[in-house]
Amino acid sequence: MSDSLSSLYGGRGISIASGRGGRIWDSEGREYVDFFNGHGASLFGHGNQVLRRAVYEAADGVWSSGAGFESPVREELARLLGSLIGGGMAFICNSGAEAIEAALKLSVSLRPGRHRILACRRGFHGRTCGALALTFNPKYRNPFKRLIPEVEHFEPDALAQSIDEDTIAVFVEPVQGEGGVYPLSPKTGAAISESCRESGALLISDEIQTGLGRCGAVLASPSAGLDPDIICLAKGLAGGLPIGAAVWKSTLGDFPSHGHGSTYGGGEFIARVAAAALKLILEGDLSRRAGEIGEELRSGIEGLGARAIKEIRGMGMLNGIEITSPSVDAVKALQRKGLLSLAAGPRVVRFLPSFAASPEDISLAVQIIGDVLTRESGAR
Repeated sequence: MSDSLSSLYGGRGISIASGRGGRIWDSEGREYVDFFNGHGASLFGHGNQVLRRAVYEAADGVWSSGAGFESPVREELARLLGSLIGGGMAFICNSGAEAIEAALKLSVSLRPGRHRILACRRGFHGRTCGALALTFNPKYRNPFKRLIPEVEHFEPDALAQSIDEDTIAVFVEPVQGEGGVYPLSPKTGAAISESCRESGALLISDEIQTGLGRCGAVLASPSAGLDPDIICLAKGLAGGLPIGAAVWKSTLGDFPSHGHGSTYGGGEFIARVAAAALKLILEGDLSRRAGEIGEELRSGIEGLGARAIKEIRGMGMLNGIEITSPSVDAVKALQRKGLLSLAAGPRVVRFLPSFAASPEDISLAVQIIGDVLTRESGAR
């Protein structure tokens, strides 16, 4: 990895050479169970046959015609996205952060005269300036404070009572991934939804990591008690290719004319792959499988009885274990034994398996977790 990328992301010390299903291989030929999956973007695992066919078909057509031209492929994807929120409208972009930016601009245009934007402590919504304002962790925000708008952050349980008629929008994750894998309680989510309805504030659900079947349903918001006006999607929407989308209830209205745009957003190449991926989720049984994978993984970890594990949290295929040692050290130890994971705070290890994760992948992952955390327990 180049010096600049190492400073931004930190080096993992391995070079990825190939992947198939739920596993990848490095340039030395070593095999890994992939519960990292490109920060969760490779939702279908590696080499999915349906998505490969979609890529081949897309490569033979127009790659990107640009907004303003009618595009059957883009229109099909927009229709599929809109169906997630009951015949809604969609803005297609290139990333999760861009989806958040779109939701911010849309909400401000739909609620003129209001001034407050609210979000959750521990929340993570991206690193562009608008999304960064919503992101709670000061280590991300502080160096750029002079560039970002003001956002008020509250504990999730205190959010509902903080919403008033001057509130433009409230941003919530059904499960806080980066913030430690904390699922929102349905009671808290329902209170936030009700408060938004009463005040006229817009409820935006950040489903960038939780959506598209990962958490055991196409959207995780209903399980968290949320009834969003706008949802933001990205990771996994095109199986790992760059795409994002803001989807909203059509009854709300739309952006003002020329109020937003994207050169690459909705390009035919990516749109064709994303439509194929979304059909797989909507027409297949992948959400149910995600629930099974999550249950198998949590049950296996619970069965370890490792004293180093303080708590197991999660929903579907988005899970974290809070441990007694630094998460960065655990992530490195798991990688050395052949399991890829990621940190979610100083003491939480996060696992993001894909739909392709097999029972053998889960069993081996649990064995590796046990080996690493049993050693941690024994050292205390």
